[in-house]
Amino acid sequence: MRQDKIKGALSIGQKFELMVTILKGYPIRQILDSYDTKQLVEAHQFLWDKMVEIHYMTQDREFVREEVTRKMTPSAVYQRQQGCDLRIDYCKGVECIWSNPICAGNKVKNNMEVMAQTIVEYISNSKTQNIENKKQVTSWL
Repeated sequence: MRQDKIKGALSIGQKFELMVTILKGYPIRQILDSYDTKQLVEAHQFLWDKMVEIHYMTQDREFVREEVTRKMTPSAVYQRQQGCDLRIDYCKGVECIWSNPICAGNKVKNNMEVMAQTIVEYISNSKTQNIENKKQVTSWL
């Protein structure tokens, strides 16, 4: 499914609720469980984008994708845990979310919980010396 068909599945209120929940340090699983597949896919992209944005507002170093993804369960490990025998690229890509929404959705939710924790860590451990960036973070939150 193309990204433009997914965009708009998640309302601004749902995005706001997700971010407020994260910033308050509350678990997000209940919110994620209420999303349908399209909303979950959009929420995943939204949260990744916000995490990267918050990184650049709070950290004095380049964003390194692997610093986040290494905290996530690798697709091959997740597949084995689920007893799945599909090709690994199905689990890594977006194909599986449409054919196996419960299994793939659970993996996406687990990854989003890692992203949420990373956002909290970025804000808690802000290394930004730039006063303008600190003002942006404060006003953004």
